[in-house]
Amino acid sequence: MKPITKIAVIGATGRLGAPVATELARHFEVRAVVRSPSKARRMLPDTVEIVQADLRDVPGLRTALDGVDALYLNLATETADPNLPFYEEREGVRNLMTAIQGLDIQYIAKIGALGAYPPALGHIKQNIVPNIIRMEGHKIIADSGIRHTFFAPTHFMELLPFMISGRAIQWIGNTRVRIWWISAADYARWVVEAFQNPEAMPEHCPVQGPEAISVRQALERFIKNYDPSLKIRVAPLWVMRMIGLFNPKMKFVAHLFAYFGDHEDPFYARETWEKLGRPTTTLEMFARRLRQSRNLQQSVK
Repeated sequence: MKPITKIAVIGATGRLGAPVATELARHFEVRAVVRSPSKARRMLPDTVEIVQADLRDVPGLRTALDGVDALYLNLATETADPNLPFYEEREGVRNLMTAIQGLDIQYIAKIGALGAYPPALGHIKQNIVPNIIRMEGHKIIADSGIRHTFFAPTHFMELLPFMISGRAIQWIGNTRVRIWWISAADYARWVVEAFQNPEAMPEHCPVQGPEAISVRQALERFIKNYDPSLKIRVAPLWVMRMIGLFNPKMKFVAHLFAYFGDHEDPFYARETWEKLGRPTTTLEMFARRLRQSRNLQQSVK
């Protein structure tokens, strides 16, 4: 297998796609395949090539992906509806695999979730629609015969600032479950390592952070180091389910948080740490860096 030099990133403008694309661009040539070039240009380094294409358009995808050695996929399934005609992570993946037939793609890496990690399935009482769709997409990739890795992350620390509304950080349902929170920075470093040595990578790669912390503890540590004036508000799950009867977006949120609170993941990432290095970012470090970035932005304004 020849060394990888040029990677196409699909989903490069996502909350987790952008930091990975940025880190990859420090080590490889990167082509971001996006629906909105103007948005991508604002978010990504100038060294990233930007090409417009859509997962629904097979000819356009093929043109956009010609000339790259490998793919990184940051796709999303954000619905509780199991019967939609198109999901990025299934129909979109099928279109993608059709588009790259005959191209010299050597390796595909994709972000998934611990809920789509085969050894974890026995610990999950009731899986969610995104993971079910995700695993069907993974099979499409695996059946192609192209070398691949499905990263299976736990919760990202980057979720926490998105839970801030007004002067409070919010959660829904159970806050007692312990989570091996991981930072996007540590994850991006591992993705780079994978592309540097794909032949050493497993098919499934669990991604977990340095320590297991309950949701309640994580919220407390985050606000202590980011903004001590924030309050913690926890909404009952049943309230969100009621709202979800009339609001599809809230139905998905309730679906997601019911899953979050229903099980606690064991530690799976020992081999990942041994192969790719230990994660170094603690929740406190993440929150302090975020605060410093916020303060810097405010001072510039």
